[in-house]
Amino acid sequence: MNRTEPTAADAALSSRDSSSRGSSSGGSSFGGVCLVSMPYASVSRPSMALGLLAGILERDGVPVTTAHANLWFAERVGLPLYDVCEHQSQIQLLVGEWTFAEAAFPEELFPGARDKDEQYLDLLEASGVPAPWSFPGGWRAALRTLRRFATEFVDEAAQRVLATGARVVGCTSTFEQHVASLALLRRIRELDPDVITMMGGANCEAVMGEATHRCFPWVDYVVSGEADGLITPLCRTVLERGWDVPADELPRGVLGPAHRLPDPAGPAGHREKTAAGSPGSGPPLPRAVFRQLDSLPVPNFQGYFDELSRSSRVGPYVTPGLPLETSRGCWWGDSHHCTFCGLNGSSMVYDSKSPERVREEMAALTERYGLKRFECVDNILDMGYFTTLLTALAQEKDPERALFYEIKANANTRQIETLVDAGVTWVQPGIESLHTEMLKLMDKGVRGWQNIQLLKRGRQFGLRMSWSLLWGFPGDSDAYYAQMAEWVPLLEHLEAPQGTALLRFDRFSVYEKKAQEHGLFLSPIPSMHYVYPLAHSDLEDLTYFFSDTPALGVPDTLLRPVRKGKGIQALQEVANQWKQAFHDTVRPVLAMTDVDGELHILDTRRCAERTRMRLTGVARAVVLACDAAPRPAKLREILRRDHDLDVAQATIDAAVESLVERRLLLEIDDRLVTLAIPGTIPSLPTGRDFPGGFVDAFRATQDSARARRAEGAEDTAQGAPALEEQR
Repeated sequence: MNRTEPTAADAALSSRDSSSRGSSSGGSSFGGVCLVSMPYASVSRPSMALGLLAGILERDGVPVTTAHANLWFAERVGLPLYDVCEHQSQIQLLVGEWTFAEAAFPEELFPGARDKDEQYLDLLEASGVPAPWSFPGGWRAALRTLRRFATEFVDEAAQRVLATGARVVGCTSTFEQHVASLALLRRIRELDPDVITMMGGANCEAVMGEATHRCFPWVDYVVSGEADGLITPLCRTVLERGWDVPADELPRGVLGPAHRLPDPAGPAGHREKTAAGSPGSGPPLPRAVFRQLDSLPVPNFQGYFDELSRSSRVGPYVTPGLPLETSRGCWWGDSHHCTFCGLNGSSMVYDSKSPERVREEMAALTERYGLKRFECVDNILDMGYFTTLLTALAQEKDPERALFYEIKANANTRQIETLVDAGVTWVQPGIESLHTEMLKLMDKGVRGWQNIQLLKRGRQFGLRMSWSLLWGFPGDSDAYYAQMAEWVPLLEHLEAPQGTALLRFDRFSVYEKKAQEHGLFLSPIPSMHYVYPLAHSDLEDLTYFFSDTPALGVPDTLLRPVRKGKGIQALQEVANQWKQAFHDTVRPVLAMTDVDGELHILDTRRCAERTRMRLTGVARAVVLACDAAPRPAKLREILRRDHDLDVAQATIDAAVESLVERRLLLEIDDRLVTLAIPGTIPSLPTGRDFPGGFVDAFRATQDSARARRAEGAEDTAQGAPALEEQR
């Protein structure tokens, strides 16, 4: 084929008759903007992106509707299958993206796109993901079924979106929504070339947005960054002028048709490059930033709740929560960028809403939707809220309120109490490790003893915490993991990590930006080669996740080969035991109660010397004093001041040594940490109580199995007379 001539793919996907521009589409007279959230967005809460942008357009008089296509798809395939891609597989394996790849990149437009499918499934099996229990009928067949459903669904979803009469269709794309969004917009272009298409979200920031715009010509406009301040003028301009918007008239952070330059040498579906030039060259697409947060309207989530109420296979199993945004950016990352973190794109600039505005928004959302469960989508809690917003919420004493926040791990006891009093029931503290040298490699600005103290306070006040142990950092030592493995058995009465996770290299992280300084050679994760039928140079721009081993051509593994030392192996083993103990019906306990000068200890940990102990005198005073994790050099002064004990240092040292041997104290980072939890230990929230919503996929699976058995019994009963007649 002569590459200088248009291909069938180009004609179908990117050419338009200029005489038809601006005409309305579909059978409806709506003629506005339809914002779409594709799979595999969570079904347990509305999309913040859709809700906020819809609220802005609605406020500004631009006709808008929303389509929660993630709910449509979950309704179609059922929650058990949907849950496989949303929760059960490692995100860097791109299982969800693969299920929509056939719809996005059909063979007739992308020859050879399916050649590596079986190899991908082989490597998934080798990786141990997905877990066998997820697919009692065979996981390969289940994934193929899911892909078939996805391919059929894209056509149905496109027709439903077009039936609204929207002239502009925009998809939000974060993590595993990109391929599904590309598939939808490609099909919309085929069904109605007059509809204008857009994409935005985290997957479209900077060079990833450039690659999306360059490689997929059926996507007309791509937005990089925060669209709050540009969505209204952009949509108004596009509704009025269609594709004929000069590049210099588009808002900062937006690529449009005018940015494309013909590239006759390009393959089908990749015939154009951005004006910036070839992949990886020129300045990256800038990131739009919006920081007048108090000026934003209350998000409109009505479309989600309307769809959920109509659902019979999803709605009955979902306890929804509400997303709430109280700040943007990261005040810590603005000055100390955690080395592995790729959140916030290329901008860490921090701003927060006024406490009054947050309370008004919470009240408005509760009035609209009848819920008091809020998942704060902030990257980090504004520390000023401890004396403003959280104090005010605590004074309201609302027992029905439940909030989730991401916090910094050095929160002190008073701050933890304030969080709990305000109705915060669950936090993500960014613990990541218990070893100070590891935390230094991450630039976390916290030490190991502080993380242990935080876990202790969380258990003391009934505050649930989500955290993991990361490993495999450049410059780490297996000795760090070995030391943590020695500590873990002493901590099994505290909340366990969700698991141990190999470090992932994300775009915009310090490791990605300064790979050479850290001795890294980064390339797109191998899974990208199985999902996208693109050149390696394009994948370098499109990927959000990287591997530190070359993945040129077709890779022979899905997982980064890492030599596991004895230390990390030991840590993984004891961490798994810790997790099992935490999820047991009866959890291990290490509690202390001070009664009339005697400190009563209850210890049911597997490492316990005795189940019950009574401490008096110096031993009692040391345990009580070390609840605050003092430095050993300060302990004698604390005993004299707070416990009226003036004893020799040798006596104190002997008491400390004895308590360490009994595993009641931990010496770490030149600190002495009492491990016992003071007072009565409260219960912790369960998964059903998560403020961001809960999906009972287990019950959905059971009900689905019962329904299949009932159908089988009915079929058998109906077939009996016919069999009898044959006899």
